[in-house]
Amino acid sequence: MLKVVRNTSAMFKKLWDHKLASSQTRARHVQTELISVEKQIEQFLDRLVDADGDSVIKAYERRIKKLENQKIVLKEKIESSGRPLKTFDDALRTAIEFLANPWKLWDSGELEHRRMVLKLAFGQPLAYVRNEGFRTANFAWPFKALSQFAQGEFSMVGPLGFEPRTKGFTEPRDFPREWTISSPS
Repeated sequence: MLKVVRNTSAMFKKLWDHKLASSQTRARHVQTELISVEKQIEQFLDRLVDADGDSVIKAYERRIKKLENQKIVLKEKIESSGRPLKTFDDALRTAIEFLANPWKLWDSGELEHRRMVLKLAFGQPLAYVRNEGFRTANFAWPFKALSQFAQGEFSMVGPLGFEPRTKGFTEPRDFPREWTISSPS
C-alpha cells in the first residue's frame, strides 16, 4: 500500500508542476495584455488633449474609464495567478485524506461538500430510475484503482442472484422465455 501512496504522490506532483507552469504562462499572457491596455490609455489621453468637441471628449473619457477598469481586472488576475493557494504538501494531504475517507467530507452536512463528493467520487452523475432507484454507480478512476487493494474479495451479484440454482437451469439463456425480463419498447 505504501508503494501506491508513493506512486500517487509522484503522479500528483507531476500534475501539480504542469498546472503551475500553465498558470505562470497565463500570467505572462495577462501581463502582455496589461501592457497593451496601458498603451491604449496613453493613446486616448494624447487624443483627449487634442480633442475639440464636448461629445468627443466625453467619448474619450468613457473609453479611458473602461480601459482603466480592464487594467484593474488584469492586475488582479496577475496577482492571483502564477502561485497556488496551498503548498503541494497541503494539497496532497487533503487529497489523500479524501481518498482514504470520502464519508468524512460528506458527513459535514454542507451541501457544497456533498456536491463535491459526488463530483469527485463518481465518473458520471448517478443514474436514477423512477420506481426502481439508483443504478449501478460508475466510480471515478482513483476509487476504481484503490478498490483493487481492498482486503477480501468483493464482487457484484451475478446474473442469477443469490438463490440456489434450479436443476437444469444454469445460465439465464436456459430460462423459459416467460421468465426473462424484456426491456420496454
